[in-house]
Amino acid sequence: MAPNAEIIGHFNGHNSDSSRNGAFIVGIGHYYPPYTNALEDIESHLAKFCDMNTPAMKKLLQVNRNTGIKERPNIISRDDPLFNRSEPPTIADLDHIFRTRAVDLVVKACRKAISDWGGSAAAITHTVAATATNAGSPGYDLLVNEKLRVRPEAQRLFVSGLGCAGGLATIRTAAMIANDATLRGRPARVLGFSCDVTSTNVRCDLMMLNENPEETRVSMALFSDAAGAFVLCNQLALEDGEEGAIYSVLDWEGGVLPGTQNDEQCLVNPLGFRSFMSPNMPTVTSNAVEPTLAKMLDRNAWQRSEDEKRLGAADLDWVLHPAGLAVLEKVRENLKLEDGQMRASFDVYENKGNSSGPTVLIVLDRLRKMGEGRDNVIACAFGPGVCLEMVSMKRCRN
Repeated sequence: MAPNAEIIGHFNGHNSDSSRNGAFIVGIGHYYPPYTNALEDIESHLAKFCDMNTPAMKKLLQVNRNTGIKERPNIISRDDPLFNRSEPPTIADLDHIFRTRAVDLVVKACRKAISDWGGSAAAITHTVAATATNAGSPGYDLLVNEKLRVRPEAQRLFVSGLGCAGGLATIRTAAMIANDATLRGRPARVLGFSCDVTSTNVRCDLMMLNENPEETRVSMALFSDAAGAFVLCNQLALEDGEEGAIYSVLDWEGGVLPGTQNDEQCLVNPLGFRSFMSPNMPTVTSNAVEPTLAKMLDRNAWQRSEDEKRLGAADLDWVLHPAGLAVLEKVRENLKLEDGQMRASFDVYENKGNSSGPTVLIVLDRLRKMGEGRDNVIACAFGPGVCLEMVSMKRCRN
């Protein structure tokens, strides 16, 4: 096991009575904003504000041309005056954009998930939200709930500081809420959503490149904007039993990888969020996947009966957060996976890029539309810290 693969403070949701304590994803939806940035769009914007001959810019251009991403959906137009004037926008400007345009994006994703479920926002008992690109109180989740007309007495939980792992953390948290409600004899209908908007940080990123011409910062080449949402119910909230459920959420594992705190960060700045990912990230993250998976397999996280074959990495469909092409390829190589096992992750990455927290929800949504696939599913994501989230699921075939 690699030294940085040791997990601190693991948490899991294993329960032996899955028929009573089940947590089921019954609806999923996602939404991308209307504007897109292709490879040449990014380079033309960079040329407006930066010296294209510095080592940092040359490295960024090289990465931009080799990501394999076709387009990156953005919440702002590349011609937006706010981002093209001489003075860059402030964090207050970015906050306003998030609490208006991004909230509208989330509402659309949530409505898709609720429609997919077939229920109504008025029936939601809990909401769990995540973002790494907005701060403040009340959280943006309250604005989303009000637009959806979620009942005021619905319990809210806001997950922050997990970056790209935020979307999967909302699933874990929603499942914990659902299982707790079951123990108390109450139905739980949890609306989870995640949204990250990185395009608004473009001027902050450019300022950092100008201030540190020797550093490599690749966020503009990898990230896009999006919102993802899901509805998760416990057994007591399923009106038609498991009919119509998409995935059963079975177990989870995660924690912090020791000694990696400086490998990924996203910190508040007067002009936005200063994000950083070290070149070590593909190795750091991929080395942590196998030992974490081994823990879940050892404790029967997919709740197999004694007469069923023990599962391995090759028996699972993989919903791996597409942090970058190098991460996807390294995990596939380490675990000796077939190309098709990570097909949804590669598909989302190649077509829309890495949208941070909501991306894993989008990959889950994409996977169910890509044919029958394997019964057992593993979802995995990474975030600043470096933290890891891993969740075991099973397709509901009803």
